[in-house]
Amino acid sequence: MKIGIDIDGVLTDIHGFHRRHAPEYFMRKYQRMTIDDSLYDVQEMFGCPPKEFRSYWKRHWIRYVINEPARKDAGQIVRKFLDDGHTIYIISKRAYAYQKSIKGRLMRAFVRNWLYRNDINYEEVIFCDHNAPESKRAVCLEKDLDVMIDDDPENISVIAPVAKVICYDAPYNRDCRGENILRAIDWNTVYMLVSNMDNNNESDCFPNN
Repeated sequence: MKIGIDIDGVLTDIHGFHRRHAPEYFMRKYQRMTIDDSLYDVQEMFGCPPKEFRSYWKRHWIRYVINEPARKDAGQIVRKFLDDGHTIYIISKRAYAYQKSIKGRLMRAFVRNWLYRNDINYEEVIFCDHNAPESKRAVCLEKDLDVMIDDDPENISVIAPVAKVICYDAPYNRDCRGENILRAIDWNTVYMLVSNMDNNNESDCFPNN
């Protein structure tokens, strides 16, 4: 099978990173901080002005792209997929990585280095346009993917009509339900769902409806 895997929110817990670092930063400025986990957009999640979020992220993004660990069991499961004969595509809409600018080249280098250090192997890493809602859908069609593992509700909604999607569970994507959408609470569940698909036992999967 051809499997697409997202980075931020799937291989990493980016919202967990922000929950650890953003409250302290914003509380120093506003003395209080409200967190809405039901929102995917981190700026909206913390209810902060764009300027303040950019200032916070400028201070912390290097720590995230270099040091944030992969989710528990992610590297091990990706290796098992490869051992099982699957083809792995890392497909990311990370900000700047799609650009041809110096910042874009730097971000792509950070991503590849992070994948290497976390022992995550793949056939190809593909960077999609961060500002194009259907950019991942186009890649899924081009690569004829069997399944895409993603957490972004917007990505899931546009990919599900053309490929199966495993929605990596998070508070902000609990409304992602429907045909071709399965839900995984961890990487071991991801492996089980993919294995069931590979064995043509989709009735044994846990449909998200």
